[in-house]
Amino acid sequence: MWITGVVVGWVLTSLLCFAVVVYALGPMIQNSDQRAALTDIRGQIDRALGETQSLLGATTPKKPAEFGTPVAVVEFPTLALHQVVLEGVAPGQTASGPGHVPGTSGLGQPGNSAVVGRFSGYGGPFARLAELRPGNEIVVATTQGKSVYRVTETAERPLDESKDYGKTGDDRLTLVTSTSWWPLASETATVVTAVLDGKPFSPTPQNGKADAQDGRTGDTSAWPTLVLALGGFAAVAVGATWLYRRWRPVSNYVLTAPAMLTLATLAAMALWRLLPAWA
Repeated sequence: MWITGVVVGWVLTSLLCFAVVVYALGPMIQNSDQRAALTDIRGQIDRALGETQSLLGATTPKKPAEFGTPVAVVEFPTLALHQVVLEGVAPGQTASGPGHVPGTSGLGQPGNSAVVGRFSGYGGPFARLAELRPGNEIVVATTQGKSVYRVTETAERPLDESKDYGKTGDDRLTLVTSTSWWPLASETATVVTAVLDGKPFSPTPQNGKADAQDGRTGDTSAWPTLVLALGGFAAVAVGATWLYRRWRPVSNYVLTAPAMLTLATLAAMALWRLLPAWA
């Protein structure tokens, strides 16, 4: 009977660690990553501004932005929110902030630029996306300058990749997130469409479309990390249980608690990477 109790206890502990990592530690990780990304893109903008004022003029990028690097700052005055947008929408990228969907236009440039953000995990930067209404302003800042979009539609429906991530006849910004706090929810999306107010900037090279970069898929490369972390956690849990029955509890906690917390954190972060990137 005691073995069943121990197993149940460790399972509950694992679930608690998962919740703590995603909903308590996750927002702190996201805030830290956002601060670093904001410093990075401010430096990019300052350098670009300096180039425009030089005799040679601004240089045109020759290759797409690397995945995980900041590409724009998006501000929502109505929501009192601003976020640094990173390139790519794999779970590892959206854990740090909203991601620009590869294969769509660059923000502020001609065509359809799509951005995916999380609804609940890692601070849930797009949790209030459904509150946007037609006419609301969205301001985008890139190294090319500032662009203003105005919301034309906010809808909750299944994601239509050909429509939401495809080419359009106008210059628009498409914002996408989940409609539910449930991590596995991927059936419906909150989709906000906004049209550019004014002329777009010149297009720059963009990354190609990838099936794993739509916001609804997880990162299968996290499986090895998850298996190793869970295996290590199980081994330490067995060892801690054995020591607890034969040694002083305080000494046992001092020896095993740091290792278990570390392994549980790694397992939780790896598990979250397997879930949809907009959760």
